[in-house]
Amino acid sequence: MSEDKSVLHVEQQELPEQFEVAMKELQAIVQSMENQVLSLDEALKAYERGMLLSRICQQKLDDAQLQVQVLQDNQLRPLAQAEQDGEDE
Repeated sequence: MSEDKSVLHVEQQELPEQFEVAMKELQAIVQSMENQVLSLDEALKAYERGMLLSRICQQKLDDAQLQVQVLQDNQLRPLAQAEQDGEDE
């Protein structure tokens, strides 16, 4: 059985710091798991890496949301209302 070395050698790879890089790698892992017949060990390693990447992505999204809240003085409004407020000014 052939291994996709870029996806399955979890312990040898550093975790990406950028959201887009982590998301792209996560998508590649999902595609690999869906399209390939993996051994149990390979599947577990891919799953472990995918979970780490999903946590990174979620943390980046949470950080971005917090920044938006700070920029809006913690006054989150629905997008439609924000657009109307912008037109009124």
